[in-house]
Amino acid sequence: MPSKPVLSDTDKKAIRKKLEELCEECWIAQGYKKTSIKNLCDKAVISIGTFYTLYPTKEDLFLETITDIQRRLTEKIIDINRNSRTKEGFAQSMKRLFREYDSKPFLYNVNTPDFQSFVTKLPEETIKKIKFDSFDFFRQVIHAADLNLKMEEAQAYGILSALLSTINAKETLSVTCDYFAVFDFMVDSLVADIFE
Repeated sequence: MPSKPVLSDTDKKAIRKKLEELCEECWIAQGYKKTSIKNLCDKAVISIGTFYTLYPTKEDLFLETITDIQRRLTEKIIDINRNSRTKEGFAQSMKRLFREYDSKPFLYNVNTPDFQSFVTKLPEETIKKIKFDSFDFFRQVIHAADLNLKMEEAQAYGILSALLSTINAKETLSVTCDYFAVFDFMVDSLVADIFE
């Protein structure tokens, strides 16, 4: 009987990267529940057995994908602020974050049945790790921007969190206006009041 080819570490890394990209695309397009391992394997041109040598479960791939998206997004927003240490730079980073949320609803809309079917299969400790800690995030971003707050830290973080949560109203807003323009106006207005 011929032996199965052994994947090198480079091959495994490349396949994992491809599966993560496909997972992100499918999660955006059709959601967690409708994304099957078979479909991902077909698109990646690998066998289901190869998938299981890399990920014990579908949830492990989705967990790795969301963790990587959160990491990349945090790095991107921090970099924007490091490169433009101004209130305007901070406002631009928030606009970028809002648009990323808009393109990936599973980053903020965690109460949908689709997202809940994903997280209910995860251990409690893992769920805590993927929950977005907005206070820690804003603390890192403000530190990178080297800006001084005009108000208490908790109040500023609360305002910024509330501002980002307007993404939940995008369908209602889009009926009468451009919700990006609304968000951009609010960010520009609030940033002037939050920072010195």
